[in-house]
Amino acid sequence: MIHRPLTAHAHLAARIIGFLLAAAFTTPAEALPLYASREGRNCISCHFDPNGSAMRNEFGFNYGKNRHSMGEEERWSKVTVDPQLNDWIRLGLDTRFMYYASHNDGASEFSTSTFFPMEGNLRVAIQPHEYLTVVGTHGLVIETPGFPDSYVARELYGLFHGFAKDLYIQVGRFRLPFGLRQDDHTSFTRSTLVLPYDSQREDAGIEVGAIGNNWFGEAAFTNGDEPFGQNASTLTAKIGRASRAFQIGLSGYDRSRDSAPDVYRWSLYGSTTRGRWTFLGEYVANDFNPDVSRKAAFTELVYRLSRGVDLRAKMDYFGPPSGATIDEIWRRYLAEVDITPMPFTDIKVSYRRYNYANSADQDEYFAMLFIPF
Repeated sequence: MIHRPLTAHAHLAARIIGFLLAAAFTTPAEALPLYASREGRNCISCHFDPNGSAMRNEFGFNYGKNRHSMGEEERWSKVTVDPQLNDWIRLGLDTRFMYYASHNDGASEFSTSTFFPMEGNLRVAIQPHEYLTVVGTHGLVIETPGFPDSYVARELYGLFHGFAKDLYIQVGRFRLPFGLRQDDHTSFTRSTLVLPYDSQREDAGIEVGAIGNNWFGEAAFTNGDEPFGQNASTLTAKIGRASRAFQIGLSGYDRSRDSAPDVYRWSLYGSTTRGRWTFLGEYVANDFNPDVSRKAAFTELVYRLSRGVDLRAKMDYFGPPSGATIDEIWRRYLAEVDITPMPFTDIKVSYRRYNYANSADQDEYFAMLFIPF
């Protein structure tokens, strides 16, 4: 048998397949900037982590109980479950289960059709006094190691808070303060197509910041790699403003190593809510010159049809530097219905279409159940 070398198109197709598998079978984040935009609040309003996602505080729990609204619903007023075990221990739990199918453009049959347990996390927050909260999370391991990666959520940090000027200090393993913490972690702006790290994994280090009613600023110094693998080498920072009129944030990432050039990224995001409509967008790049920058962006429009029902349209874009060997411009279009029929139960039904410059287009279909508690 004669083995022929792969063509450039075959290399691209292999990379696309690998990316799609990683996108479909990776644990997503739980933070929703949509809700922050609607209410004009920072992520810390609902979560212990200043960067949002994961363990919910009392306000976040009640916001979910009221089906993502500030007002209580009489129908669910008798739901009296309380994750606060006592004055200093609070529990959290979430699980996500998905049906996923996909096919190439023009194909009559699905190339993939499967059920998948995406997420399962047990969380605990311990607050021995008003200035300290310790948060820990443990998550499931994907049944087939390495497909694409076994994932265990190992969030574990101490948060010192309640100081003057809204200052806080976070020490341990946490998510980096970079960019917009979307619920859709498969956006090109969140993927390793552009980012030099896995946005779904925590890093170890220290973060300091201040989060007021509107303005916020955060800066982190972390390993940027596995512990003891090298000297701590990563600086990340974010500044921004959150209000009912608009939300905006500017982020920077820099990782320096003695044996390699610096790696840096920057991000600019914004959102606004007008009546039932919310618009969100983000741009991420590794250079301020568009002609030489690897870049990604997304725009998203959400319409609140009714309490507990959102209609979403989204476009993602990825583009390499000008003059790249292969024109790897990718676009992805999403149409989605997001339903919350009862407290702590979210259902998403989605259709996504990938449009590639040099390969067959791809269609994906999702049905997802998410139980955040």
